[in-house]
Amino acid sequence: MHHHQHLAAQVSQFLNSALSASHSSTGNFLAGQVRCWGFPEFDPSSPSEYQGFFNYLIDVFAEREWSIEQLLASDSQVLVRFRMNGVHHEEFMGLPATGAFLEFSANLLFRLRDGLIEESWMYKKSLRMTSKKGSVFELLPAPAQAAYPASAKIYTACS
Repeated sequence: MHHHQHLAAQVSQFLNSALSASHSSTGNFLAGQVRCWGFPEFDPSSPSEYQGFFNYLIDVFAEREWSIEQLLASDSQVLVRFRMNGVHHEEFMGLPATGAFLEFSANLLFRLRDGLIEESWMYKKSLRMTSKKGSVFELLPAPAQAAYPASAKIYTACS
């Protein structure tokens, strides 16, 4: 297996562990200090804070499902486009819990050294909420926005 394929498999295993109810092996994938940028509601810097972000996602989405939509790897980086959805159970990105269907997607760029994740960048975040009455609200990255940082946002509502 090529090195970049190994890193891709490793990041996939990390996400599976981090987003499962038992995330006992996440520490095996993380450097002692993890630098992160662009995480909603969090600024993790240690492995426990980093897992705290994923615990937060688990809490936000009741009846959650998640998937990796795209995964690209080089010799030291892995780019993942992931999507998570479920019932909006807790406050998230400024939205109080609604009980509506919530879908969150984002790009995660992982930088690895010696096989361990030492940096994570989250960008191109989007949030879509479908109310019980069928209204759709979306929080999307601004079209002219650079790849990172993801500071500008567009709010739209459709019925």
